[in-house]
Amino acid sequence: MSQPLIEYVTGNTPSWAQDTIRNWEKVFTRHGAVDTMQFVIREVFEPMSQIDMREVVGQWDHYAGQTWLDAATDPQYKPSKMCDAFRKYDENPSYYFSGELENGICLSSLNGGPWFSDSGGNHRTIVAKFACERTFGETDIYPQISGVLKHHYVADLEALDLFTKLLPFRDQGIHATVERGQMKDSRTSGKHVIDYELAFFVWDSRFGDDARSQWLSPQQFRHFARHVLRRNGQLTRLDRLQHYWLQFGRNDSGSLIYKN
Repeated sequence: MSQPLIEYVTGNTPSWAQDTIRNWEKVFTRHGAVDTMQFVIREVFEPMSQIDMREVVGQWDHYAGQTWLDAATDPQYKPSKMCDAFRKYDENPSYYFSGELENGICLSSLNGGPWFSDSGGNHRTIVAKFACERTFGETDIYPQISGVLKHHYVADLEALDLFTKLLPFRDQGIHATVERGQMKDSRTSGKHVIDYELAFFVWDSRFGDDARSQWLSPQQFRHFARHVLRRNGQLTRLDRLQHYWLQFGRNDSGSLIYKN
């Protein structure tokens, strides 16, 4: 009978097991002042995929903040479930490598970055990392886990950063919102791809009663935000001249004023 995996973990602890499990929430924030999801422009789902577990660096909640070793030996969430996951591996070691997982580990990645278990399979993720390490030590070949669900997020992080930096300027009369609309939904080569388009609505009341507002594309929004941030929200003489010229010379009381 082969050595139980948990005994291997405690007796042959790899160096990476002392690394802290990173928190997906800190990479893909959903509960802060700005929701990262609002800036996602593409999602790609790949069911029944393979993954190199060395690329998995964190989780969305349960064991984030613990080391990988502590999550295996002294888990802060449902210890009995972790013990059960290790026991099931010992009973069926091929489970993680044969596709039997059937999307039982859900992994998310942002803009091509490292992977995090997210919304499903946190216990299995811990077991899988150590199972792969043991196989690597025994065969000198690092195996792939089969049957995971990959969820790629592509987000406009530059627009998100600028949007976040504009928030403090609400007191000066600048209000911005973002809307995300689905543009395309396609399935090809086993992948499900959803594309979105962002649109920004900006209200600028720094000109007094003559507030200006406009829908902006992501590129236009970036130009506007940089224009405001460069001047720390202060209107320049040229800004005011443009305002009056547009209002009285072009009968345009709505367009935002910024430098492209």
